[in-house]
Amino acid sequence: MNKKAFELSINFIVILIISIVVFGFGIKFAYDIMHQADELSKITIKDIDDHLENIMCDSSERICLGISRRELRPNKVGFFTVGILNTHNERMDFYVDVEESDSEGIPQIGKKYWVLKKEVTIEPNEQKKVGIAVQVPGGTKKGTYILNVYICSDEKISCEKDSDNRYGTTQKLYVVVP
Repeated sequence: MNKKAFELSINFIVILIISIVVFGFGIKFAYDIMHQADELSKITIKDIDDHLENIMCDSSERICLGISRRELRPNKVGFFTVGILNTHNERMDFYVDVEESDSEGIPQIGKKYWVLKKEVTIEPNEQKKVGIAVQVPGGTKKGTYILNVYICSDEKISCEKDSDNRYGTTQKLYVVVP
């Protein structure tokens, strides 16, 4: 057998094996890119909003809202998060109260909101989050509805209107009915 023909055959086989391996790596690389793109597409806007809501409260604010505006359709429920930071030097009980805005010209949504935990005990310099659920009743007219959130640090009575014993400022929740 001719030595040059044998070397040519071996070189061809080696190049063929290297080509198959490189082609396999290319297919694996393309598969990985497509798989990661598929995982990214599974992340929804709701997931992003939930993560943003967790990081939006700065630890130096006494009271903060994760997201203050939600678009809700009639008969649907939406959730808001209120963070409360205890700036006192002792363990405190905080009371959460939600009322509709009584300002002139702002429509009323009806008593369809719930504080998921009305009383919260917080250690000094600790922050806890409280959920507020809002349901838009069927037949509600389009518009923006405003809910006032009051946090009180001594007694439930301190959450009453025009009380000087409120902890922090009044927070506003905006429910937009499209």
